[in-house]
Amino acid sequence: MKDGLRVVAIVPARGGTDPVPYLNIKRLGDRPLLAHTLEAAAASESVDRVVVTTDDPTVAEVARARGADVPFLRPRELAADLPSLKPVVAHAVRELEKAGERIDVVVVLQATTPFRDAAAIDAVVDRLLAGGFDTVVSVTEDRTLNWREQEGRLVPLFEKEGRREEQPALYRENGAVVALRRAVIDAPSRFGDKVGWVVLDKRAGFTVYDLEDFWMAERLLRQPRVLFRVDGSSAVGMGHVFRSLAIADALRGLTRADVAFLMSADHTEGVVTVSRAGYAVRVVGDRKEETFLEHIRDFAPEILINDLPALDRSYLAALSHLGATTVNLVDTIDDLDTTGQYAQVIVSVMNDERETPEGFYGGPRYAILREHFRDQPKKEVRERPGLVLLSFGGSDPQGLTLKAARALGALDASVDVVAVAGPAFAFRREFEALSAQLPRRIPLINEAGGHIAELMLEADLMVGSGGMSVYEIAALGTPGIILGQNAREDRRMREFAGQGTVEYLGLGTEVEEDALAAAVRALLGDPARRRAMSARGRALVDGFGAARAAEVVLERRARPRTPAEAARR
Repeated sequence: MKDGLRVVAIVPARGGTDPVPYLNIKRLGDRPLLAHTLEAAAASESVDRVVVTTDDPTVAEVARARGADVPFLRPRELAADLPSLKPVVAHAVRELEKAGERIDVVVVLQATTPFRDAAAIDAVVDRLLAGGFDTVVSVTEDRTLNWREQEGRLVPLFEKEGRREEQPALYRENGAVVALRRAVIDAPSRFGDKVGWVVLDKRAGFTVYDLEDFWMAERLLRQPRVLFRVDGSSAVGMGHVFRSLAIADALRGLTRADVAFLMSADHTEGVVTVSRAGYAVRVVGDRKEETFLEHIRDFAPEILINDLPALDRSYLAALSHLGATTVNLVDTIDDLDTTGQYAQVIVSVMNDERETPEGFYGGPRYAILREHFRDQPKKEVRERPGLVLLSFGGSDPQGLTLKAARALGALDASVDVVAVAGPAFAFRREFEALSAQLPRRIPLINEAGGHIAELMLEADLMVGSGGMSVYEIAALGTPGIILGQNAREDRRMREFAGQGTVEYLGLGTEVEEDALAAAVRALLGDPARRRAMSARGRALVDGFGAARAAEVVLERRARPRTPAEAARR
């Protein structure tokens, strides 16, 4: 009962008279088309009873097997193509009332709209009751430039041209959910006088009319639900967030994936960055592992992508029982507490000479970069350098930007020095004060965004940290001098420097400013070495790691599970 009212769902489902014979029981995925609607109705908190009205005994049998009531078959005259479903619904309501059923609210669910869920049904019923409407219908919003025919010519339905978001919305009934009060059944009008609406997304409102629609529905059914577990802030850096956004964009380019992010409220900068990128974010207010697991279970992803500094054993063990494909984005395999006991995909930018588990994909070709670093023009390596770029990631927690600025303040005036501060940079005031004291002005660019690739490409040399920026400049062909920010970076960069794209000086806190200045002057004065570093970088990283990682994720998801993997789930 909803607010003391009895809600009955009516599901019309014809048999062999559809344009596609027995469309309603044709298999979509692993079950009949009709079953998708019946499952949503059964999961609704608002619906008290689910009744299928059909003219066909075969359809009735399928409906009963899926838990619906089929107390009667509708007459032949109500099985033909009708201009409105209202006579069909009215017949069902009156037959149920003859048998003693009390009905206060009727919910009509068309079987040909398989992707609406229980939440959509509940939202429509809630709006009907809260808004005092006679009827509430589910609609799909349309802001395209629509026209209609009038006397042999097209007449616009829009007042003025403009961007989609500037157009007044038109609403199209999608047949997913209609909730109406019992009195409307006996009224002469279709929906009564006061009609409300609930907007569903295009997938939820997708309707199957014919075989082409059915083919599209099969494709939509295969699109994965993807959840990213990631954080980013001035405390932990922003590299993980940018990496996750890159692979999220790649996944959306390959599929129509339903993508969301699960993030901690403690790291506000990361939440804001992901939200601005247009992705849904679930924010967790505490740091308890079980709270995150509850959100993961609630979202029920088919693919869970972790992009965290470290992953411990208990978390991985819990994920192994959720039935999702687990993907761990790591810098090195050492970032994982364990690798051998849990089925998972591991994507690392570092190769590993040791024996690695099945599902490990490593090396610079899997460097997951943003789209700005792909398809850039060929790097010009100048004989006479003109620009040094300082870039220490999204947060630069140790303030290495200040150290580098002090070291290069006396650099030859013919070479410009420009610093870039990420969104979580906490030393802006200190940098402004320092800049006023230096013998040269070093401008600070705040949050360069997509322009960072252009700056890196223009620079003759980047001085930065050992995060993802070493792969970004490699893809662009820009040489680098690198300072490590922590012990993990130190280990990685000592190995990565052997690739020949950067010069690694050691931990930034331990490198003297004079040593940094000398290294920069030496490299700027050696164009042949810079050319070699540039060529090596472009050969090493092509910028398509995000697409490769996305393809790996989708391929592993589609691969049949081994008996051992199935047993773990």
